[in-house]
Amino acid sequence: MTYLLSEVHEKLKQLSDKMGSDYFALPVFLSFFETATFDFVGEKLKIVEKTQEITDDIRTLIGLPTDIPIIQDPNLTGRYIAALPSNYHRVVAYDVLYANSERCRRADLIRQAEYKTAKQNPNKQPTKDYPLILQFESTFQIDAGTTVPETFRLTFCKKPTFATTGQPSNRIVNLPDDAIEKILKITVTNLFNKTADERAPQSYQLQETYRKVFK
Repeated sequence: MTYLLSEVHEKLKQLSDKMGSDYFALPVFLSFFETATFDFVGEKLKIVEKTQEITDDIRTLIGLPTDIPIIQDPNLTGRYIAALPSNYHRVVAYDVLYANSERCRRADLIRQAEYKTAKQNPNKQPTKDYPLILQFESTFQIDAGTTVPETFRLTFCKKPTFATTGQPSNRIVNLPDDAIEKILKITVTNLFNKTADERAPQSYQLQETYRKVFK
C-alpha cells in the first residue's frame, strides 16, 4: 500500500463498517485525519523533549539546524528578533550565536511574565552566555544583555504536508507507513466517537417520545 489519499479513505470505509459507523465523506475524514496527525506528532515531540532522541515516526518532519538572521526589535531597544520559518510547527532545539561563531552556554526559553521578573532580578539578568528567549506567534525574541546576537540556530519540527481533497493520488501525509496506520486508527476512533455523541441527543428525544405515547 502506497498510502495515497484515495487508498487510505477506502481503508477508512472498511474500518468504519467493522465498527458499525456511518460512511464519512472525504472532506470530513481528511479534517479528522489532520487533527489526529497533529495530536500524534505532538505526543511524539513530548518524547523527544524528555529523551532528546527523535523517533522514526516523525523523523521526516525534523529538519537540520537552520541559521536565522537576527535583527533589532523595533519595539524594544536591546532586544532582538528572529522570524519563524513558514513551515515551522514546534521547536526541538535552539542556540544563540555571536560574531566569530561564538555561542551561548545555555539559552532559556521563557514566558513573558518570567522575562519581566528576570529583568527586575539582578541575579537573572540576560547575558551573552545566558540569553533569554521568548517565543511569539511569528518570532523568537532574544535578549543577550549588552551583547548583540548575530544568528539564531533553530532545529524545529516542520508542519506535516497533507494531500487535499483534489489530490486523491497524492500520499495522504509525509510520514512513514506505520505512523499513518497509527493515525488512521486514531481517526477512525474519533470519527466513531463523534457519531456516537451526535446520536445521543436523538436517541434521548426518541425515548422521551415513546414515553409520552405509552403513558
